Amino acid sequence: MLEAAHLRPFASTERHRVEEGLLLRSDIHRLFDSGLLAISRDLVVSVAPSLAGHASYQALEGSHLELPPTARVDREVLADLHAATTATW
Repeated sequence: MLEAAHLRPFASTERHRVEEGLLLRSDIHRLFDSGLLAISRDLVVSVAPSLAGHASYQALEGSHLELPPTARVDREVLADLHAATTATW
């Protein structure tokens, strides 16, 4: 059900860094990797307009990703990825 999502493609970095990964539900991971879902520096979820007909995914729009207080996430990488992803929409 859950998968480790890399914020930077492993093929380009060839390293695993905890702060460059998220644990996501498998379908959400696929949307994230396909550029149909993005997460901002402030951990707010954005969903591609092309998913407007999918109520369960559109309901994620504007929601906040919940992380444990001790979680380390590279918010600069998230910001860059969010900008690059949403620019394609």
